Amino acid sequence: AMAAPYQNLKFMPTGGINTGNLKDYLSCDKILCCGGSWMVKGNLVARGDFDQITELTKEAVSLVYSAREVK
Repeated sequence: AMAAPYQNLKFMPTGGINTGNLKDYLSCDKILCCGGSWMVKGNLVARGDFDQITELTKEAVSLVYSAREVK
């Protein structure tokens, strides 16, 4: 709805993005990219759980590829 009057702009949503809705956002041609803090939660950093951060990030990248049909 916000994009309608701004025909030449693309957007980068950052709030509320997660693995459940990332593909939906990226399927819109007005969305350039999405921010995602769910991949690097403070508690994971505090615990040093970088393996979990890596897995969450890999999952997000996979979703991006499938949403954008990147080969």
